[in-house]
Amino acid sequence: MAATLLIAGLAQAQDEKMWLSGSANFRNYNDDSDTKITGGNFSPAFGYYITPKIAVGIGLSFSGQKEEEEFGNNVTIETTMSEFSVAPFFRYYKSIGDKCSLYGEVYVGFGSGKSEIEGADNEDTYGFLQTGIAPGIEYWFHNRWSVNAEWGALIYRADNDKADEDGEDDYKSSEFNVGLDLSSISFGLNFHF
Repeated sequence: MAATLLIAGLAQAQDEKMWLSGSANFRNYNDDSDTKITGGNFSPAFGYYITPKIAVGIGLSFSGQKEEEEFGNNVTIETTMSEFSVAPFFRYYKSIGDKCSLYGEVYVGFGSGKSEIEGADNEDTYGFLQTGIAPGIEYWFHNRWSVNAEWGALIYRADNDKADEDGEDDYKSSEFNVGLDLSSISFGLNFHF
């Protein structure tokens, strides 16, 4: 956490009112139970400073994952999943120096996704609504460039799986997450103009 605080933050004395940012991650997981997961996420965003302390913007997210699970007799089941979402956000900044600021972000996003098992005839599609509150820190290392770190602290998500052609298998689910571990920290690079 100390390293995160040292490399992230924002200067409030900038003249630039808008920014483009992006974050990306990739994961490759393989355990002793013959399960292999590979996937990634790319999240570009556009933001606009209304005042030096208040900003609004919109973020996009593209993610995909492939899971391979081996069973006896050399049988492997492969599942692929993909999601797309759009999330408007609001940020409030508190300066902690010339080049660094803390911020709180509130967002509401919506999107869709699909899941498919290799060799199966059906494709599961769903829509979702997600809202969250996330603290962050931003650091300006140049007059047009900054980096930020955000901790996805409180997230609520509601999914609505779409029914198949016969009107069956339609169900809804929801979950509430409190992300207090280091895996919920994301980093971004920002270009201001």
